[in-house]
Amino acid sequence: MSIVVQGSQRPSRISPAAVLLILCSLVLGSFAGSSAAEAAGRRPGKVYLYRGLMNVFSLGMDQLGSKLQAVGVATSVSNHTLWSSEANDMIAAYQAGNREPIILMGHSAGADATISVARKLAQYNIPVALIVNFDPVAPEAVPSNVKQVVNHYVATGWGQAVAADKRFKGKLANVNESRTTNHFSIDKDEALQRQTVARVLAVTGGNIRRKPAAPKNAQISAAPQ
Repeated sequence: MSIVVQGSQRPSRISPAAVLLILCSLVLGSFAGSSAAEAAGRRPGKVYLYRGLMNVFSLGMDQLGSKLQAVGVATSVSNHTLWSSEANDMIAAYQAGNREPIILMGHSAGADATISVARKLAQYNIPVALIVNFDPVAPEAVPSNVKQVVNHYVATGWGQAVAADKRFKGKLANVNESRTTNHFSIDKDEALQRQTVARVLAVTGGNIRRKPAAPKNAQISAAPQ
């Protein structure tokens, strides 16, 4: 095969090998360009989101995952039963040299799972930058490797405030959302999702100069009431 290039005097021919080289260069160039664009727009860290029972009552985690991906944050959304295997992956990545922020979120049993993950990571001295939970039902104590916890819960339902280990030195806020939502809708609350995205951007390098404001009707405490 040959390609004829029209010139001012006479046509010249390009060999098949040269054509193949040009095509390879174009393909590799497009891959390099897309990789560079992804690298430029990606924020450091990853958010691990956990759904509760049967994957049908916690679709707010999927909504949050999509919103975070839209602003350049890597996410994964899983059922709460997978927390241990995912914690193993986090441990392996950290031991391989990955020091990007680890952020955990969950709803219902998925919220309980975030603390289980953090406690497993604590055994390997791996820090957790942020936990944002939505109505945990049986949470363990927050370990000392967690820097910040925001726990939105419905005290009039199944939700529970969270407590921390004695060695915990980070920030813990239990936010009682009983006046505005319930167990089945708290993870889908637009205002809470906006606050959560802002908190993640603050941890991953967003230009957030002030902390997200709590809803006016919320009751905030640092320890279970």
